[in-house]
Amino acid sequence: MSGPTRRRGPGRPPGSDSAETRAKILHSARQVFSTIGFDQASLKQIAEDAGLTRNAIANYYSSKSDLYLAALASVQEVAVEKIIGRASAVEGPAYRRVMMMVQAAAEFGWTDRTFVRFFITATVDATRHPELRDEALLPLQTARDFVWETLDAAQRKGEIAPDVDTEAITQVVGDLLWGLAMDIGFYTDRERMRRTVRAFDRLLSAELAPVPGDIPKDAG
Repeated sequence: MSGPTRRRGPGRPPGSDSAETRAKILHSARQVFSTIGFDQASLKQIAEDAGLTRNAIANYYSSKSDLYLAALASVQEVAVEKIIGRASAVEGPAYRRVMMMVQAAAEFGWTDRTFVRFFITATVDATRHPELRDEALLPLQTARDFVWETLDAAQRKGEIAPDVDTEAITQVVGDLLWGLAMDIGFYTDRERMRRTVRAFDRLLSAELAPVPGDIPKDAG
């Protein structure tokens, strides 16, 4: 005789483990929050989008705020592991690392647009909910810190001219990332996005060209 049948937790699909269910919840959370915002969204709506029950959501996240912060953390995880981590591994001139960060962010945005849509709307939600501000802006601040540290190190090593305004360039890169996220999430197509990135690559490489004395004699 077979043993007693184990019952699944409420709302969990057959054969799913906790990691898969959590990922599904976070995907739906980013989708719903980015569509109607923090104030209008409910755990019931997110559960319906994920094909789960409200009680199933409660098994993982005790409140809407708890889930919202977890969704923000999922964006930050992508920023660090899939974007900045990839850019950090690039060798050569500093601008190549900065551009790899931009390219990686733009390309990843097309794999799951809930990330970039939620990233944009979260910055708007943060204006109405100051308690969410630090977490909402953390991915962008992390990217800016990476750019600033990369350019500052290059300038101290003499790889870029001492009169280059690294603070202004850091701001420009941050603005570009925000704008790309807006375009990818809501407006543009993939080819236009790639053209934008290529154009910025040319501008940035010209601005951050090595100082003349460091160019090898056999270059060009």
